[in-house]
Parts: sequence; C-alpha cells; structure tokens
Amino acid sequence: MSLPPACSATSTSKLSDSVYELYNPGVESVLDVVFFHGLQSSHTSVPHLSTWISSGSHKEVWPQTWIPQEFPGARILSVEYDASISTSPTHGRLDLYLTAESLMHNLIFAKVGQHPWRPVILVGHSYGGLVIKQLCVQAHFSESLHRSDKQIARFLNSVTGIFFYGTPHHGSSSFFTPNGTKLKDASPLLDYVKLLCADAGRLHEYFDALRVNYKWSIAGVGESRPTTFILDAESQNAVAVSREMIVVEASARYGDFTVEPEDHISLCQPKSRTSNTYIRLTSFLQRLQSNKENRRIPDNLQTVPKMAMSLHSHLLVEVQNILREGPAAVALCGMGGVGKTTLAKLLFNELCAEYEYTCFVSRCSDMKNTKEIEDKVYSSMHHLGKQLTQGVEKWKPTDLRQKILLLVLDDMDNGSHVAFLQDIVSKNDCANSRYIVTSRNRDILNSLDSCVFDVKFLNPKSSTKLFMSYAFPYPTEPRPSLKEWVRKIVKKCDGLPLTLEVIGTYLKTKVSDSIWIQCFQALDEAENVVSLDEKLWAKLRVSYDRLGSQEKNMFLDAASFFSNSTWNLREAKACWRVLYGKEDLRWQTLVDLSLVYNVKEENSIQMHAQLRSLGIRLASGWGTGGRCRTWTPKNVPSEFNSSNYNERIAEGQFYSNDPGSSSTGMATHIEEVIALRHERSMLLDPRDIGQMKKLQYLDSDELMLNEVGGKLPKNVTLLRLSGDVNNLHDLVDRGLARSLAVLDLTGVDLHPTCFPTTVTCFPTTVSDFQNLEVMKLTFCHFEGLPEAFGQLPRLRHLTFSWCERLRSLPEAFGGLSRLQSLELDGCLTLKALSEGFGNLHQLQTLKINGSDISELPESFGNLSQLQTLTIYGSDISKLPESFGNLSQLKTLTISGSDISKLPESFGNLSQLKTLTISGSDFPKLPESFGNLSQLQSLEIYDSPISELPESFGNLSQLQSLEIRDSPISELPESFGNLSQLQTLTISGSDISKLPESFGNLSQLQSLEISGSDISKLPESFGNLSQLQSLVIGRSPISELPESFTPRSFWRAVTTAVFET
Repeated sequence: MSLPPACSATSTSKLSDSVYELYNPGVESVLDVVFFHGLQSSHTSVPHLSTWISSGSHKEVWPQTWIPQEFPGARILSVEYDASISTSPTHGRLDLYLTAESLMHNLIFAKVGQHPWRPVILVGHSYGGLVIKQLCVQAHFSESLHRSDKQIARFLNSVTGIFFYGTPHHGSSSFFTPNGTKLKDASPLLDYVKLLCADAGRLHEYFDALRVNYKWSIAGVGESRPTTFILDAESQNAVAVSREMIVVEASARYGDFTVEPEDHISLCQPKSRTSNTYIRLTSFLQRLQSNKENRRIPDNLQTVPKMAMSLHSHLLVEVQNILREGPAAVALCGMGGVGKTTLAKLLFNELCAEYEYTCFVSRCSDMKNTKEIEDKVYSSMHHLGKQLTQGVEKWKPTDLRQKILLLVLDDMDNGSHVAFLQDIVSKNDCANSRYIVTSRNRDILNSLDSCVFDVKFLNPKSSTKLFMSYAFPYPTEPRPSLKEWVRKIVKKCDGLPLTLEVIGTYLKTKVSDSIWIQCFQALDEAENVVSLDEKLWAKLRVSYDRLGSQEKNMFLDAASFFSNSTWNLREAKACWRVLYGKEDLRWQTLVDLSLVYNVKEENSIQMHAQLRSLGIRLASGWGTGGRCRTWTPKNVPSEFNSSNYNERIAEGQFYSNDPGSSSTGMATHIEEVIALRHERSMLLDPRDIGQMKKLQYLDSDELMLNEVGGKLPKNVTLLRLSGDVNNLHDLVDRGLARSLAVLDLTGVDLHPTCFPTTVTCFPTTVSDFQNLEVMKLTFCHFEGLPEAFGQLPRLRHLTFSWCERLRSLPEAFGGLSRLQSLELDGCLTLKALSEGFGNLHQLQTLKINGSDISELPESFGNLSQLQTLTIYGSDISKLPESFGNLSQLKTLTISGSDISKLPESFGNLSQLKTLTISGSDFPKLPESFGNLSQLQSLEIYDSPISELPESFGNLSQLQSLEIRDSPISELPESFGNLSQLQTLTISGSDISKLPESFGNLSQLQSLEISGSDISKLPESFGNLSQLQSLVIGRSPISELPESFTPRSFWRAVTTAVFET
C-alpha cells in the first residue's frame, strides 16, 4: 500500500508543521481546497504528495497542476500526518483523536476557514476521510465542553463540502488481516477502520448530524476492483501479498456517490483530466461554487440546541412542504416543553434566505398589548438579513404591503394575538409571504386560517440521543453501571425535550450511581401528579431541588421578579453581588444546568416559559406551605384587594405592631415577602411595606416615601419609585445606603425650595451608597450634584433623563473610576462637561441627547475604553482634535448637532465600525476619512455634505452605505474599490451619474436609487454578479446599458422595481 515518492520537481510551501501549500493564486483566493491522505505502509513516503500522483505518463501531483487550471482563484493545500499502519518508536502511535486535534491547530495557523467569504472544501482518501470527520466533530463539540474558540467556529462555518475517495465509513477488513494474516505491530489507527467498530459508527452518526446542521454537501467515489499490496506479516514468510477489495461499496457509499472502475489506490490517482474520478471532484467543486450562498448570513438567525437539527429533520421537511404547498400560515401546537419554539427557529433559519423581509418575535405571551407586539415586529424587522435602521416611529402600516415576508410569532396565547396576525396578513397582501406561529392553545389556533401541526413527543431513540448529548457530551461515554439508569431516566422524561435537557445537564458531571438512582426515584415520584403541567414542573424541580440555597434564591428571583420585566441581567447581578456574592459563578451554574438562557448582561433575563412557570409557582408558595416570596398584582393575597381592607387593618388581622406578638396568618406572609412589584391596583401602603422585613426588591409606581408611617426595610437592594420624594436624605437616613445596588427614581420631585442651595438637593452623604452600581434619575428637579458624587466607588451605570434643571457636573465626576455607561438624555440646561471628564477611563458607552453643551473638553480623547458614542440634538459645535485618540470607538452617531467640521484626526478611529451622520452642519468629510479601515456601516441623512473624498474608496470593509437627502453631486472614481459593499441606498441626492468603476462592486446585493438626477447607468452595471434586489425609483433614467439585459445578469435578482 506504500506509494512512490513525489517527483523531485514538485515545489510546495510549508505553512505549518502539517500543512503544505501546493498552489497559491497570488491574489486573495476565493476558495480553499484541502487534501487528506490515507493510511501508509511506509514511514519514509511523503503521503501529502505521493497519494495524489497521477497514474498517467507525466506522474504529476494533479491537485497542484490540474485543479488550478480550472479553478485559478483557488488555494490548494495538502496535509501530512502520522498514518502508518504499523508502529515504531517514531511512527504509528497517534490515535485518530490526537491526529485531528493537532491538525485543527495547524489548519487554523495556515488561515484555513478564517476568511468570512472564502469557502473551504475538504477532500479525503481512505482513512483521510475519517480524519476529516473526526476533525469536524471535535471542533463542533469543543463548544459543548465550554472551550469555545472563534477560530474553530469560523472554520466549521466556512466548510461547504467534503469529497470522499474510498473512505471506509463503516469499516474494512483488509487493512489489518490481509488474506487472514495478522499484521505485525499493528497501529492503533487500524482500530478505527475495523468492521462494526463502535467508535467509527458513533463518529459517523455524529458527523452526519453535523452535516445536516451545517448544510455540508457530501459526495464521493468508491472502488470496484481489488487492490494488490504487500505488507510485513507475522508469519514464517517475510511478506504477505494480498489482492482484495479494501473498501466495499456498502462501506464507502455516502452522499452523492458513484462506483468507478478503479482499485483503492488508483481511485485517487486519475490518469488524465478526463478520468471519471477527477471529473467527479471538479464537478463537485464547480457545483459548490455556483450554488454558493449569494446572500450574506442573516443577522437574525436563531440560536438552537446543537442536536435539534438531527432530531427534527423529518419534521422540518414535513412542515416546509406544508408551507410551500399549503396555506400561508402554519401553526405549531403542543404542550410547553415539547419543542415548538425550537422547531419554529429551525424553520426560520432554513427559510429566511428565501424571503426579502424576515422577523422572529419570541414570547408573545409576555407582551401586554397589541401595540407592544407591533413595536416588537417593526423593531425586529430585517431586510435581506440585515436589521432595518429606521425606528419604530417611522413605520407606516403600508410599509410591508406586497413585500415577501417571513414572520414568526412565538407563544401566542389570546385572541388579540390572532387579530394582530390577521391584520399583518391583510396589510402585507402578498401571496408569497409565509407566517409561522406557536401556541399551547389549539382553540386559538383554530381561529386562524392555517394548517395546525401537532408537535409530538420524541420517540425513545431520539430521546436517548438528546439526553446523551447533554449528560455525556462527546467524547465522554457512560460507565456500564449507568447505562441501565440512562434507559430508565430517559423513559421517565416522557419524550419532552425540555425535561431531557434539564435532567441531562444536571447529571452531566455526576459519576456516582447513587445520584442517578436518587434522580430516577425523584422522577418516579413526580409520576403521581395528575396535571400534565404540574407533572412537568415536578420533574424539572428535580434539578432545582439540588441547587445550593443561594442558587435557588437567584433562580426564584430571576423567574418571579426579573424575567418578563424592564430589569436586565446586569442590574440583577448588581443586586446578587450584595446579597449572595460570587454572582457570576452562581449565574453560570444556572446557565450550565439549562435553567436559564445565556444572555448578554445588557439584555433581560430569559428562560423557558415552563421553567419560569415553575419558578413563579415556587415563589408563590407552591410546595412551601403557601408562603409567597414574590408579590405582584397577579398573586397578591386576596385580602389586599378586598373592599373592607381598612377595617381589617384596624383589627390587626394582617400584621401586629407588637414585635413580640405571636400572631400568625398574614403577618407571617408579609414578613416572608422578598420581592414586590407594586401597582395602583394593590391595596398596599408604606405601613405594609415596612412589615416586609426580608424585602430585597421593591418596584413601585405609586409608593411615596414621605407618607406617614413609611419606613423601608434595610435589606432593599433594588428600588424603583415613581412619585414624590422630598429628598434623597430619606434613603440615606433610613439605612438604605448600605445595601442599595440599583436605584431608579422616576418622576421624583427633589424640591429645591427645601434647601438653601441647589447642591444640597442631592445629599452630600450620597457617597454612603457604597454598593450602588446602577442609578437612573428621570424627571428630577435638582440643579447640580455635590462633589461627593464622584466618590461612589462601585457606580457603573448612570442615567440622567429629562433632568431639565441639571446645569453642570462636578469636577469630581471624573472620580467615578468604574463608570461604564452614562446617558445624559434631555438635560436641556446642562452647559458643559468638566475637564476631569476625561478621567472616566472605564467609560464604554456615552449618550448626549438634547443638551446645552457647546463643546467637549480636550481631555475627551482620554476616554480610552469608549466604544459607543451618541451625540444627538445638542449645541456642540466642534469635536476636539483629541477625538482621534478614541482608539476603541466602534459605533458613532452624530445627529442634529451644530458640529461644523470633523477634525483631521477623525481618520485615526481605527476600530470604528458603524457611523451615522444626520442633521449636522459640516459640508464635507476630511480626507483622512478613507483611513477608517474597519468601517462596515455608514449612513448619511439630511446632511449638507456635498462630496465624498477620493480616499472614500479605501474603506475596504464597508458593507452598507445609505445616502439620503444630502446634496452629494457625484461619487468618486475610487467608489468601485469598495470590494465588500453589499447594500447601497442613494435617495434624494444631487448625484447625476455613477462612476464607470461602479461595476466593480463585486459583493453588491441590494441597490436602491431614488429621487436622484441619475439619467444613465454605466456600461459596467451588468458586472454586478451578486445583485439580488434592485430598486430604481423617481429617477430620469431613460435607457439601460447593453450589459443590463442578458439573462445572466438576472439569474440572482429576486426583486426589481422601476419607477422612472
């Protein structure tokens, strides 16, 4: 089986220890093709070359010489690794796992799969095909083991296809027993190619699931003739000669497969470029190139569990067929936890590339009214995979008319949701639009004109597969003693994906048989519950009951108070830092156990609806003797809603003023309350609140601190008040300073007449708030802040909203060493930022909206961590020259300001990715603008900018450009150099012609030209090979270029509108 060495004339470039470059196009390649060799009998051969030598007369390494002639833009690579079939001190000792692990690092070092627009195709001969499969599986499952690597993720997403030459997917007998002779010093690699090898079978199963998940194309060829080879053997003879079929058709067949008249070696050594084994590969490469996804990866792809695609693939096909052939709407129905949302996400991910407009709205049941859902739909709308930039307030009901729309509404639960969907369908009025909804309530779905699809429980095989993926992430396996308990526990999970996930993740690290037995017993006890929902909650509670006390409290806080609220994870963690400590570690425990979703800290807490229901039930006293820890308008005890409330107060039925009183009943209930969401409908006053001695979270619309008897418990860590508070001394004097982590005062009147000077409206003792991390002050009437304000040691997030009397910030404001975000919104009389402002070295986000600030301090450039800056509706007339020092700035919005010019240092913003300029006074961009090497999105609205600098074409990463209502008269000739531009909108400008270089925009997918003076399109226009959406409206274009008319130009265009 040893192959002859490559000819000496072969020239390769070694990129890493294992990766060799056979051909480089000399320019940025459009495709990477990587070859993997098979097993070798010789230690001295160069298999990365010798495997691929043509059997024709020229004996050339055909991937190096033939493929570049047909694919001149492709980079051709070949990898080498230890694949010896016998062992020696230096060879044949690495198993498949270690080989793949080493290769992955070498491929990444060689930049394989690290370019967002360069697909990767893998080609493997024999055992090399198994190496490819192991490589992909290990890379994928590294994320399951919390070793996520962006480079590995990029590699997996760049792979588009795999071609197999005679790969033994289901094993072979010939490698290790030629003619029944035992191989001398057999390598452990041979174990993987044995017939019925369990590891190889499992590898193929995992890989096939990934194939579906990543949409990889698979093709290959197999041999039909026996192979003659010579091997050292452990016998009286020195050698053994074998002539056998090495990989039979049944083992090699996979994907788009054909059998060719070749043996195992000649299969990958074609005689000429007309050989079938070569044509099959090049046809595969050509097909992948022509079928390459033209559209960019949508920004709104939904995250789904790793095993979801393989488990639901048959349902996916079934529902897709219904959508394509049946009614416009499909309704997915089933109990909570059965997988409706997961299936909806999979459908959305599969279909979204086919629709011009797409939108996925989760958890409709959490939204209070139709207006909230409507706002969510419009704010989440994407066009060609990119989120629309226009705000909700700019949408009109007719904006979606006749647009091809894919809309998903998840968890509909009432008639108003149905009415909203019907209204959308009516306004959209497009036969090609499709709608997907999910609900537990079949009666609601029956009122829709839709096909109702019942999502059923998983069968035992799929249930076991899903459970194993959580309990034993690859490559771990259960010990023999646990296998029977796996079967029993899976059966108790009743085929519900949610239960299988929660129980599987709970048991993932448990090695003791006794823990598995106890888990089974707890699940068995839950079978006694009659209600389906309560039975599910009882089983989910198995994981909850085994949490530590602090993690339990955090779960209950998240489910009953923070989830489905205006509070985000960041604010919850600020409270937990004070209450429990180790909040990041404890939160990660909940995430790892699948009890909550992993969300960014600036987002609201999310969890599965059934887990939230479990948490709410537990917080409301379910299984705890009726003691409720969280009071909301929905579950406040009925006594507090009765008409004789005042009389009962007088009778002392709810609580006693005597600390030594032995009264029971509601007094105990009040003292147990930890979280209170107070609204006007609740008959509670400050005296009631004062009895809640364990209260930690108070969110109130009506409570007034200055009322008689009002005294807040000292353990409150989160406080939101909306109403009258005489002054912040109330909070300090009442002992709240020690614990308070989040403070939100809305509509509070801090009366300045109560004090001799305006500064004292904010107490000088404000520095007592040692744990305060989040402060929001809205519609407050103070005029200044004390110097002590700069001594809040933990303050990270600060908002002043419509504090119209606030005139200045103290010089000590720069002492807020941990401040990460600052919003100055509607502070109309704020005149300046102090020079000490530049000392906010941790500031990442700054918003200045509607102020009297005329200039930024020169120290502004010292904000070394600033990433997002919004200047809107202010009197700022210029930016300091130090502005270019903002080395981490990524997003900049300048709107409605008096800025007359941008500093020349503006081009130094090396990390700037998103720039929006609207309603500003500067007439041109600086020449240094072209130095913004990372800029991806640029929007210019309602601006006097009349020209773009010639350096504009240097914006090599620019993907989206919108120019609206600006007097730009022409585009520079360098415009055609924008090689990554995908979306271009020119509306309401003075542009009269497009440059001839316009046709060089090789990635342009969406083009809108409206309300301009353009009368003619350049001849190069027909070169826009990636164009999908074209809108030409209200333009005096009278003729089209010749290049515009061929059918080849229109092959990708899905939307074309002309209004001239």
